[in-house]
Amino acid sequence: MIIRRLNQNDTPILLKTINAAFADYIVPFQLTEAQLQSKITSENILLDWSIGVFLEDEMVAFIMHGVRNENRKTKVYNAGTGVIPTHRGKALVDKMYDFIQDFLLKNHTNQLILEVIEGNSSAIRAYEKNGFKINRKLLCFSGILDVKLNTNIAKIRILNDINWDELRNFWDISPSWQSSNESMKMAKPTALGAFVNDHLVGYVLFNPTNKRVYQIAVSKEFRRKGIGKQLFQEVQNQLSGEKMQVNNVDEAGENLKLFFEDLGLKNDINQFEMTKYL
Repeated sequence: MIIRRLNQNDTPILLKTINAAFADYIVPFQLTEAQLQSKITSENILLDWSIGVFLEDEMVAFIMHGVRNENRKTKVYNAGTGVIPTHRGKALVDKMYDFIQDFLLKNHTNQLILEVIEGNSSAIRAYEKNGFKINRKLLCFSGILDVKLNTNIAKIRILNDINWDELRNFWDISPSWQSSNESMKMAKPTALGAFVNDHLVGYVLFNPTNKRVYQIAVSKEFRRKGIGKQLFQEVQNQLSGEKMQVNNVDEAGENLKLFFEDLGLKNDINQFEMTKYL
C-alpha cells in the first residue's frame, strides 16, 4: 500500500472511493461529480492537504481536508474520512493521520476539527486515541415542514446583498464548518430576510435543490413573535412539501430544538464535533 497526498488528477478515483466507502454507512449516501466539486469549493477542501491510501491503481481509503485561516491560525477540517469495506480493520485512518502529521505541523496548523455520528463508537474511540476530544454535540433534523402561522408581523424578502457581520449579531450558537459564513459565501444559498419597518430582524439560508437549511436566526428582541415560522413558511412554499434537512445544530441552542420539532421535524441523528490542537 502507498499513502500519499492527493492532487487534482485524483478527483475521479476519489469520487469512486467516497461512494464505495459510504454505500453501507450508518447514513448511506452517494455523490455525483458536481456534488463533490460543490463540496470541495464550499468547504475549502484542498486536495494537496488531503490523503489517500492506494493499492496498485485502487484508492482504498481517504481523508479530505478543508483549510481556513482565522485570526492568524490555520484550522483544518476533516471533510470526510472513508475506507472501502474490504480494507476496514487495518488501522488505515491512524496511518493516514500519522502520515500527514508532519505536513500539518510544517504548515502551522493550529487546530483539527471533525464530526462523527454519535452512535459510531468505534470511530469515536479511534479519534480519541489519535488525540481528538469531543467539543460539542450537534443535532440533525429532517422531515416535511408543517408550519402553522398565527401572525404576520414581518415582511419576508430575498436578501441580495448579505451583510455577514449583521447576521452574526443574531446568533446564540455558532454554525458548524459546513454551515459557517465562510461556506455560505462559496455555496451561495437562497437567503430570505424578515423585515419589520424595513429593519432586518431575522433570516434563513437554505438550498431548495438539496432541500437543506443551513442557518436560521432571529434578533433577540423579536423572538417568540412567529417570525421564525414566517421564514419557514416561505421555505415550505419553495420546497413544495418535500422532505428537508437541518444538520449540525449546536445542542446548546435548546430553543431551536423545540422550534424545529414544532415545525414537524424530527431529531433523527446526532453528531459529535471533535477537535485536536497541535
